[in-house]
Amino acid sequence: MVDIKLLKCGYNTRQALVLLLNTDASLDIRDVEDVYYPYVRFRYEILAGKGKMVRKANKLSDCIIDRVSGSVYETRGEPEFQEVSIPEEEALNVETIMEECYNIGHDFTLKQFIGKSKLLISPEMSVIEEDHFYKKFYIVTCQDVDEREYYIMVDAVDGGISVLDHEKYVEENIGELTENQGILEEKQV
Repeated sequence: MVDIKLLKCGYNTRQALVLLLNTDASLDIRDVEDVYYPYVRFRYEILAGKGKMVRKANKLSDCIIDRVSGSVYETRGEPEFQEVSIPEEEALNVETIMEECYNIGHDFTLKQFIGKSKLLISPEMSVIEEDHFYKKFYIVTCQDVDEREYYIMVDAVDGGISVLDHEKYVEENIGELTENQGILEEKQV
């Protein structure tokens, strides 16, 4: 077991499955696994100088960085965290080192600020808060009518749904379809 800081969840396992079945009642659900995804959140203080016009441009800005792929997102509001213990194998490994996260967060926040403020000067930016946390997802194993497995990911915080490896699944099915069409064409000849 490992102790982590977890972004407060809005959906438990049962609620996530009900959400999926409300989306498609014909799903053949085979298994559900919990996965914990690592993130870091930065709150920046942005100072664009002094004076009446520029003082209005001073602000706070928050972003979160996915510590697996390095993707960055703008965020608003105060996140609610809870301390929990989880099995270590359910937490994904951190791939994006902190030095990289600082660079990604700085560049993203700077671009956001300059784009919104329409200023031509570079502001002073500093990280005033930093939170390392995990976000929970449910990985739902399903089976299609041909008994092939596929996976659906449900975000435990907001209930967002994503089909995983859908390109691979489609490629496999297209390959099979092409193969079956070849057999049909041979029989018709």
